[in-house]
Amino acid sequence: MDGKQPDGAAGSERLRDLPQVPGADATFELGIVGCGRMAGAMLSRWLQTGALRANEVIAANATAAEATDVRARYGVYATERASEPIERARIVLLGIKPQQIDLVLPSLAAHIQAGQVWISMLAGVPLRRLRELLGPKPVLIRIMPNQPARLGCGVTGVATEAGLSEATRQATRDLLADLGDVIELDEERLDAFAAIAGSGPAYVYLFLEALTQAAEALGFEADTAHAMALQTLRGAAALASETGSVPASLRRDVTSPGGTTEAALQVFESRDWRGTVEAATAAAVARAADLAGGKD
Repeated sequence: MDGKQPDGAAGSERLRDLPQVPGADATFELGIVGCGRMAGAMLSRWLQTGALRANEVIAANATAAEATDVRARYGVYATERASEPIERARIVLLGIKPQQIDLVLPSLAAHIQAGQVWISMLAGVPLRRLRELLGPKPVLIRIMPNQPARLGCGVTGVATEAGLSEATRQATRDLLADLGDVIELDEERLDAFAAIAGSGPAYVYLFLEALTQAAEALGFEADTAHAMALQTLRGAAALASETGSVPASLRRDVTSPGGTTEAALQVFESRDWRGTVEAATAAAVARAADLAGGKD
């Protein structure tokens, strides 16, 4: 076990409306089971904004090396024992791989305190499945964040079970708002949300790679090519955000009839650019269904 014990500081203001857990050793506000890249991005942002302090967080990872890395990165208490965050925190953020649920969750159910809030970010794993594995005690919330949460400019989809208290709903929303926009959804829409927003940054990075490579092929040095492509994407996204114009209108503003941009766009359209994007997102949704069914 690695990490430093908390100093007993008071709990976060943003979490004060979440239910207390009778009988629990709530030494920590947040317990993370599986602090990988996405959970780490969220934690980094919460620590930066002051939504949580390092001494209010306990994280569990599978190996001593992983626990040591988490402690070094974030300054939080880290452990290899997955049950410890459940025994010692008011809120649990579940960040393990979806394929691990049948192996990991049944062994944790015995440690859950009634009323403990569990926030799952597991792609493709519905609330009903979590309820089957964890039993009746926890309050279950399912989310799908995305990578820009690290900078507070992400978007997080949220789905809940019926009967969630308004206080818990609002406190959860307030916490997630530090990561960026929050969109509440019916759970049946969450996998589609993940295909667009959750996986979407990777699509953008792929296009950034391709645009950079195209610039290099046209003779630009690698650094210059990257800077050109990155600022083009950044500027276009900022303009779309600031103006509120629909993308098609902004595209037409750049595209002069018979000009160079039109020539390039015709190549994209001739190779079914839109159909490729639709097929890619459909594949992401289908994979979420596979994960829900327990497929590796």
